[in-house]
Amino acid sequence: MNWRHFLKRSILIATFIGVVIGFAIALSLEKVDQLTSTDAFCSNSCHMMTDYIAYEPVYVNSLHRTTYTGIQAGCADCHIPEGLLAATWTHAISGMKDSWSLLVNDFSTREKWNKQRAQMAYQVRDQMLANNSETCRSCHQQDALNPRRERGIRHHELAQRNNVTCIACHYNLVHEQVAPRPEFLSIAGAWPPATE
Repeated sequence: MNWRHFLKRSILIATFIGVVIGFAIALSLEKVDQLTSTDAFCSNSCHMMTDYIAYEPVYVNSLHRTTYTGIQAGCADCHIPEGLLAATWTHAISGMKDSWSLLVNDFSTREKWNKQRAQMAYQVRDQMLANNSETCRSCHQQDALNPRRERGIRHHELAQRNNVTCIACHYNLVHEQVAPRPEFLSIAGAWPPATE
């Protein structure tokens, strides 16, 4: 056997092994994404989610959780983008940030949690503003929205015309009310906001 044939065969074998390993990694990441995107994982992964978010009445009774169709948006639907790489990256970064936050903050009581609530809401809103409410748009098609009230119809028309993203107005949909920072409203280009 000459060296060219050996080299060619070695490259083919290495490529095949690389494809098999890559495929196995992709399947593993997909499974990890599925497991870590469930409400059960999100609400039980740390003490504060179970005690302060997963069962709070505002969340449980929100329009995203109690639809007439029976469809319920879960934690990941709003907080994790679609796509394997984006979802994996977000899980990894958010997981590290959340773990760090649990180490450096005391969330042992609701009062201590509530002291941090506004800052955490601001961080999520800023992230959603930066990604143009990507996770909202993965479920809601802007052109198909059909608000029930005249005010909602006008605001959605203005939002489309002025490229105002969802989170600019709909920042208190499923969690306890946290007033927006004035600079958030300014950057978002929002007018007096709607919270429904």
